[in-house]
Amino acid sequence: MNDGPPAGADRQAPASAGEPPAPDVAEIVAELEARVAADRAAGVYPTALLERLDTPFHPDEGLDPPEASVIVQSARPIRSRIPVLGGAAVFAKRVTRRMLAWYVAPIAQDQTRFNQAILRELRALEWRVARIEESSPHPDGGDGGEEAGAETPEG
Repeated sequence: MNDGPPAGADRQAPASAGEPPAPDVAEIVAELEARVAADRAAGVYPTALLERLDTPFHPDEGLDPPEASVIVQSARPIRSRIPVLGGAAVFAKRVTRRMLAWYVAPIAQDQTRFNQAILRELRALEWRVARIEESSPHPDGGDGGEEAGAETPEG
């Protein structure tokens, strides 16, 4: 049994009595990066995985712009895959839709208005961030303007 302090106890002093010390995040990240670099050099990771991990991550790549999803339709096309009773199922769905339209349509309109307001604010924030990034010095020593033609919000 080890009578000394636990591992990592000397990293930082506790902020107040009774609270555990805050971890040194930079030290933990450095340890993990060193371990991964050693494993990578030793060939622990498959080459295909490393190639996929080295590609830049773009979460919105291949997706429609948010403007495509702003409008919420209260009615969608009604179809049935049932060969024999399909016509009756579509008729029943249409009758049900007409009976509930007074309730569903205002909800869809409210959601559409909300989506449009959020999208306007999102575009305004994007525009402001682009302006800030263009005017502030880049940490890599560049000019900071990666996106040359920043869009302005439509108002």
